[in-house]
Amino acid sequence: MLLKRGFEITKMSFFIPTFKQWGYLDSIHLTLCIVGSRKIDEFADLDYSRQGWEIFAPNLTIYGFDADQEACDRRNAELASQNINWTEKHIPLALWNHCQGACLYVTQHPGCCSLYPPNDVVIDRLSEYSDRHKLISTTQVATTTLDNFFANLAHPIDFIQLDVQGGELNVLLGGKNHIIPDVLAAVVEVNFIELYKHQPLFADVDQYLRNSEFTLFDIGQKWHGLRQGISLMSRQHRGQFVWTDGYYFRDLIRPDQNHHLKTPDRILKLACLADMLSFYDYALELLGYLTKRYGVSDRRYNFADCIIQVLENNPEAVKHGINTIPFVNELRKYTYLT
Repeated sequence: MLLKRGFEITKMSFFIPTFKQWGYLDSIHLTLCIVGSRKIDEFADLDYSRQGWEIFAPNLTIYGFDADQEACDRRNAELASQNINWTEKHIPLALWNHCQGACLYVTQHPGCCSLYPPNDVVIDRLSEYSDRHKLISTTQVATTTLDNFFANLAHPIDFIQLDVQGGELNVLLGGKNHIIPDVLAAVVEVNFIELYKHQPLFADVDQYLRNSEFTLFDIGQKWHGLRQGISLMSRQHRGQFVWTDGYYFRDLIRPDQNHHLKTPDRILKLACLADMLSFYDYALELLGYLTKRYGVSDRRYNFADCIIQVLENNPEAVKHGINTIPFVNELRKYTYLT
């Protein structure tokens, strides 16, 4: 089936910089929770200080969790030396679905350590994975849950990213009573084969999130595995699909879901998260919804002029023809500037 394509924007956030200039971000506070926050060179994009989130400072709080005490100490020291103007701290705890402690399986590659044991019958058949997931040692670690750790949280967690090597569902279950119900967006690593014994797979994680009224919008880069000792692959299929990241958002426009989150400030936060994660069409839909539903009586939520300015200053949008976009033409009815 062929679908008509829109124009593409090649930048990380589209609306946020102008929103900052116009003061729209002054009234919101974003709280991010990164579970599995150890910074590894090959996945440097996990370092949120390099992704533009500081634009929300000083109204920005970032919590990072990792079982590696040294990694957390190092990251906290780096932040202290940078004199940052937002709140960020990395906590050396393993988040799980209980507080009784657990066995950490330490692997050859530090990014593959897990509270689930490596599954040799699977990984031994895949190039690279067998070396990375090779078990080196085990150690007991303290565990806590999202609900327990954040029992007295000042601001709700708005966004969560999970990268805990098979334990993503356990972490989600540990926040099911208080934390996860307030989360607006999530990026969750999901596996399609059992790299770790008895780990939940994509279907399990996806079902839980859908039952919690999240919607899967897209997946990230697809990571594959080649058969051990065989370097043959096709252009169509790069080996067996092993893992990816799932991008989940709340739908705060759909009338039959997420009633407890449908406030204008929460919808604005969701639009900001969609923009930061490069889902510009959803960000624009949410901003238009805010403008039409709340912006007529409260100018704090009327974004029509700002949206049109952003589009008019973008070469890709101008080339596409702003006036050919029905959604934008509808927004012009709500503008104040002439």
